[in-house]
Amino acid sequence: MAAEQIDELRSVWDPHDPETIETYPAVWRALRESHPVAWSDNWGGFFTVMRYDDILTVEKDPETFTATKLSIVPASPKLGLPRLPLQKDPPESERYRKAMNPTFKANKIKTFEPQLRDLVERLVADAKESDAGQVNFPEQIGEPMSQGSLGLIVGFDTEESLEIGRLSATYVHAIQNRDMGTAARMSKGVDAFAIKLAQSRMEEPRDPEEDMVSSIMAYPGKGEPFSETELAGMVRLLLVGGHIASRCLMNSLAWHLATNPEHAQLLRDEPEVKATFRDEILRFYPANQSLARVATKDTVLNGTFIPKGTPVAMNYASANRDPRAFDDPETFDPRRSPNRHITFGYGTHMCMGQAMAKLQVDAMTDVLIAQPGLKVVGTPTWGRWTEFGINTLTLDMRGDA
Repeated sequence: MAAEQIDELRSVWDPHDPETIETYPAVWRALRESHPVAWSDNWGGFFTVMRYDDILTVEKDPETFTATKLSIVPASPKLGLPRLPLQKDPPESERYRKAMNPTFKANKIKTFEPQLRDLVERLVADAKESDAGQVNFPEQIGEPMSQGSLGLIVGFDTEESLEIGRLSATYVHAIQNRDMGTAARMSKGVDAFAIKLAQSRMEEPRDPEEDMVSSIMAYPGKGEPFSETELAGMVRLLLVGGHIASRCLMNSLAWHLATNPEHAQLLRDEPEVKATFRDEILRFYPANQSLARVATKDTVLNGTFIPKGTPVAMNYASANRDPRAFDDPETFDPRRSPNRHITFGYGTHMCMGQAMAKLQVDAMTDVLIAQPGLKVVGTPTWGRWTEFGINTLTLDMRGDA
């Protein structure tokens, strides 16, 4: 029976098809209704879960859908450091999360707010001074803000921040363009960077209040201290995921405010709306469109048979627009409340960086709404699976004058 069902599979979507990229929301909408667990022949074949409740089913059942085999589709290079704790199931994953928690707690992230706001203000001022009519937002503002945020969390030196920014950006670009040779080389480079950082901190620990790796090493957990590989694996996950996601999110935020000036005016007139606006930005533009699991046994999800060993991608961006979970989900509502988006995932693998992401949105929003008359120059491009959001964006920031 299983073999017959596998033979009957028909590919119903290609995440990298140019038409799909240009019309992602419409494609998700159609698939949610016709194929809520959608098969694709790409990358050896995988399912994509499109509906909100189905994703929660996967997230809540690590015994059936394991995170230990891969974290995205297409799979990143298999050799090298583990992505910890992302590629561990509970209860093993909890050991890593507990050690990393002090770095990512909301009250800890809050201490970075003055530095982050100052960074954003300086980046915008410098970009406007260079050429206010032709601001390359990702390169002049989004990218360096992302690098700076990562540096605050991890405790990077300036040179370390620049090096990892170059490596991770090239790595994700290669993945999106199916250039797996370049991706493999860049992945090795990121691994080498993470190992070097772990070795450096193990040899000369820094203040745990100022340095993430030193904080993890100081965690008084049960059992053996973390190994060099484990420390590097925890750093490795953050280096690419944290950097690229925040860059993409900031680009989408800037594009949204430039193309919806009424929202910028609303935030200037009614600052109390900023919190719900932030949550709606996160719902509408989830930078990580998808993460993945692998079926540990033959199973059925929403009527679809999934054979053992098959990759299962969870499309958070589609779920965030599921009318079964949200009223009028295709409309951006800056006052939406409650907002049960799953941009940060759900359950044991919920993104640890969500407090920083929220602070980034708040800080960037405040600076951008103080720039009335933002205009988009030319045609932006959208990121490709597994990212979602604006990839290239030029802004005219000269104002209404």
